[in-house]
Amino acid sequence: MNMRNFSSILISISLIFYFLYIGKSFFIPFSIAIVAWYLIIAITSAINSIKINKRSLGHSLSLFVAIIILFISFLLFMTLVNSNIGNVIRLAPTYQQKFRNITYEAMDLARIDKSLGINEVIQSIDMSNFLLKITEVFAVVASYTTMIIVFTIFLLLEYRMLGEKMRQLFESDDKYERFRETLASIDKEIKTYLKIKTLSSLATALLAYLVLSLVGVDLAVFWALLVFVLNYIPTIGSIVATSFPMIISLVQFPSFVPFIIVTCLLILIQVIVGNVIEPRFMGDSLNLSPLIILISLAIWGNMWGFVGMFLCIPIMSITNIILAKFDKTRPIAILLSATGKIK
Repeated sequence: MNMRNFSSILISISLIFYFLYIGKSFFIPFSIAIVAWYLIIAITSAINSIKINKRSLGHSLSLFVAIIILFISFLLFMTLVNSNIGNVIRLAPTYQQKFRNITYEAMDLARIDKSLGINEVIQSIDMSNFLLKITEVFAVVASYTTMIIVFTIFLLLEYRMLGEKMRQLFESDDKYERFRETLASIDKEIKTYLKIKTLSSLATALLAYLVLSLVGVDLAVFWALLVFVLNYIPTIGSIVATSFPMIISLVQFPSFVPFIIVTCLLILIQVIVGNVIEPRFMGDSLNLSPLIILISLAIWGNMWGFVGMFLCIPIMSITNIILAKFDKTRPIAILLSATGKIK
């Protein structure tokens, strides 16, 4: 690759990210609508495959049921968030102060010099600010609800004519069939990714809720919802999601026993689900390099805020699936992967 080609690619990428940034009021709801559209299509396909007396519900009825399922799930999720977020923000300053007091006591027992800059680090930890930023994600999604619905409707309408449009792009039936096979393979892997990731996130959240409620940690429902959402961000999301209930269990109870129980069980759940069960069903092709994850979080977080951080990893994973399917882009998929092993 000569310098001119490299410069052209670099300029093109810069322009793409620039337009994504200045047009985020359009691209954010459109990206969410694409996710919603794809989920509807995937759920529709799953429902339509169910046979009752050797007959399926049909595409139209399956589509209607899929839309209802997704709508109810979203409504239930937002209701749970709204019913808990106020209490979390109200209690955050109290928990933060207790956490600082416990940290200072531990430093005194360990005879750690507070003048080493550790004091400034502890003071800079602001749970309220972080939780407020998380609530901004739900506020942004809620503010874009109308646009998301409109985009999703038009995507569903466009999907009906997509097959015919794709057919007109190819000169011969053989090329079209090869394209359809590749597209079907990509579609299958994306559906597998979304299904496994959603089920693993849900399982992790339910197990976390069970542990937190049995121990008696405050606002167990909210922490479980946080685990579910942040689990879509590999490694970093899991660490952040489990850190908060661990800290709460430390400052809420006078004894260290609940903290030890919560810490051990939450880490055990994350390790088993995230490192054993999920990779077994998902395979190596969807693994992303930790460095790529960090870079993606930084870039998308700066462009679209916390919404970008939640969307970037699924976008990167799906992009990597597509890149792995074509010979010219396969080397890029290998570089983006964690192990270099892709399907």
